[in-house]
Order: sequence, then C-alpha cells, then structure tokens
Amino acid sequence: MITDLEDNWYCLIEELEKGNVIPIVGPELLDIPDGPDGAVALLYDLVARELAVRYNLPAGEKIAVTWSLHNCVATLLSGGQMNVDKVRRAAAKTIDTLTATCPLPKALQVLAGIDAFDLYVSLTCDPLLFRSLKEKDPAAESVAFGIRSDTNSHPLDIPAKSRGKICYQLFGSAENLLDFAIHEGDVLEYMYRLQSEQTRAIKNLLGRLRSSNLLFIGCHLPDWVGRSLLRVVNEDPLLSKAKQEFMTDFESDPSLSTFVSRFSPNSLVFPGSPNEFVDELSKRWGAWRLTHPRLGEQRIPVKPASPTEGPMIFISYASQNTDAARAIADRLLALGAGDVWLDKKKLRGGEDWSNKLDEAIGSCDYFLPLLSSEADERREGVFWEEWVTALERAKRVADTFLLPTLIDPTPESRNKYQRIGKQLGTERFWDRHLLNAPGGVLDDKASADLAEYFGGFRKT
Repeated sequence: MITDLEDNWYCLIEELEKGNVIPIVGPELLDIPDGPDGAVALLYDLVARELAVRYNLPAGEKIAVTWSLHNCVATLLSGGQMNVDKVRRAAAKTIDTLTATCPLPKALQVLAGIDAFDLYVSLTCDPLLFRSLKEKDPAAESVAFGIRSDTNSHPLDIPAKSRGKICYQLFGSAENLLDFAIHEGDVLEYMYRLQSEQTRAIKNLLGRLRSSNLLFIGCHLPDWVGRSLLRVVNEDPLLSKAKQEFMTDFESDPSLSTFVSRFSPNSLVFPGSPNEFVDELSKRWGAWRLTHPRLGEQRIPVKPASPTEGPMIFISYASQNTDAARAIADRLLALGAGDVWLDKKKLRGGEDWSNKLDEAIGSCDYFLPLLSSEADERREGVFWEEWVTALERAKRVADTFLLPTLIDPTPESRNKYQRIGKQLGTERFWDRHLLNAPGGVLDDKASADLAEYFGGFRKT
C-alpha cells in the first residue's frame, strides 16, 4: 500500500482525468438537520432512533454507531416476534418523511458537481444522492438493484449510453417499499444475488465496476461487507488485480484495514473524515482542471465553424469576470460557434456594438450569461440590462436560446446568491440546463452539450 498521501492524491487525480473512477457513496455523507436548533445528524441515525421509539426498543439497548439502521433492525428482530416487512415499510416511510423537505447534504452537492464522475454507486436506500445529481444535471437518472420478483419490474441495469449522470443504488431503494436492505441479512442476500443468477441482468453495471477504479467515500463498511464487496467488483483476485481502489475512513476498522493492506496492495487510503475528503477532492480537482484545461477538452474534438456556418453567441458578464469570459469565448469558437460577441465587439467581425446592445442581443443565436458570485454582488451593471433584454427575447424563441453558465469554483455557490435567480426575472435561468465552467474552463459535459447545440444549428 502506498503510504505517501501526496502520492495517493496524485494517483487519484490522474485517474479522474482519464474518466476512470466511480465513487461508491455510503451513509457517512448524509448530514441532515436534527431539530430547530441548527444541530445536524446522520440520516440513518435518525431513522434508527425513530424505529427504536416506534417499536419500544428498551432504552438500555445500545445501537452500534456504524450502519445504525442495520444494527437497530437486527436488535428489533432478535426477539423473534417482529415482522421484517412491517419494519421495512416503517423504515421506508421514515426515510421519506425525513428526506422529503430536508436540505441536500453539502458533501453530496459538492460530489455531484465534480465533472469527472458520470456514474455514482450508492450503498444507501434514500433519494438524497440522486436529488443532488439532479440539481446539477437535469438529465440525471436513478436505477436501483432489486431481488424481489414482486417489486423489481423496473430496470436493474444502467443504460449502455446514458443521457446524464447516473445514481445506482446497489442495495435497493426505499421508494420500492419492500425491495431494499435494512439489516445485514438483507445485505448478504443482495451481495449473493449480485454475483449469482442475476449477473446477466446487470452486465453493464458490473462491466463498469470491474473495469473502473473505485472511490469509497463515507462507507465505513462492516468488515465482512467490505471484503465481499471488494471481491464482487473485481474480476481478478485482489492480490493480482491491476485496478485501484481509493478509500476514505477505512482505518477506523482495524481488521478490514489490515486485510486491505495485506491482500489488496493497489488500494490507497486517505485519512480524515469523509466530508473533509470531499472538500479536498473538489479543491484539488478544480485546481487541476484550471491548470490542465486542454487535457479534458481533448475528449471532445470539434472542427471550428466558419462565421457563415456557425451560430452567433453573445456572452454577457460582470467586468470582474473578463478573463473567464475571454477563455470561454475562445472555447466556443473551437466548439463550432460562428462568432462571439465579447466586450461589445464581435471577435471575428470586429463591429462595435457599444451603442446597439438591443440590436446585438436581438440578432444573436444564443445568449450566454456568466453567473458568478462577483456578478451577484453587483447592485448595478450593464450586464443586468443585457440579461433582462435576453430574457424578454427568450419568450419569442421556440427552442434553446439562453445558455446560463456558472463560473464559480463550486456549483453549490449559487445557493448563496442574493440577486441572481431572485430579481429581474433571472429565476428563469434555473429552469434551464445550467452549464458549468469553473474559472472559465467549460467542463466536459458543458463542452459536449455546446458542441451538440452548435453541430445541429441551422440558420433560418
């Protein structure tokens, strides 16, 4: 096992750049409010607490801290009189009640905003990860594994080609009421089915898991589950496999940590809490993308269009974001834009539109406003006028016209905006597919979407 932490980070970022990492997300990232005093707690600690009260679990009974729902249910079933499906329905209802209106956990929002990931595997049965993905990517999809014939009529496998990010719930979804794991016996059955007769039903998923490097975040896996899961997602024996696992918080289980160090030498461990790891990952990946923009952009080769072929784009931005606007303008031309209005001038044509903003916005093919914390802080600015004009014109355009683009380092920054999304009709920006370009570098999905828009564009 590599022990140098910076080497571990380098290996992880290098694999992210290749697009060859799948995050495996556990319950330790699910912080939600617990009461009106601002306190927070892990979702499944709260579910376990509610079930303990509902079924009069003696106060003296201690519930293990890790995977508390599974341990609570095991304690309830130990008396032999409890109907397990009745408990399962109660757990599903409690999860739905607790998650229906709660704010999304910050760590999940940050994780969902990392453009290197397209498939996320969840070891929990709640909808919070999928909702976080959906907030960043309206085309995101949710798929859950199932083992009960009366509830698994839904697709079990991921699509061969997805439209957006995918959330896959490996141990079922509470939305299915009876087809999700609530105790260790359930987990054992799901693990068995994953590698037995149902493998043909999830060949796309297993193919991705077994060919990709895996990043375990906030899983705090029980010893036997960790060992079994590591083997299921690897085609080769752990000692001889070539792929890597990146693990957070594994050192909290000495037995599993010892097993990994002895028998899975390609597994790299990161110390610290899962939330701290996600924050650090986002910062390092963001810094990498800013200094290595061309590496990611090479995945989307596009032949630049001539001014007469491609669409005309109007970029509107606050003056503090000039550098980001220029970088995006250059990228738009490379992706197939015919011309770009920037600094009140067309890059290729050179005409001065400083006194004809309405005419410029009225004749462009796409309007691309740069959304940023700096713009949100501005009480006054020409860009506000441009946005209002473009929003009015958008009412008369039948297809895509507005291309709102977020350039803050992290997507969740939009949640703190005081003006954008709340004034002058800009709330309509959130109804559109939001493009991400941290620091002026369009991420791979944004580049692909724009290339598709421009490639299918026809002047009329």
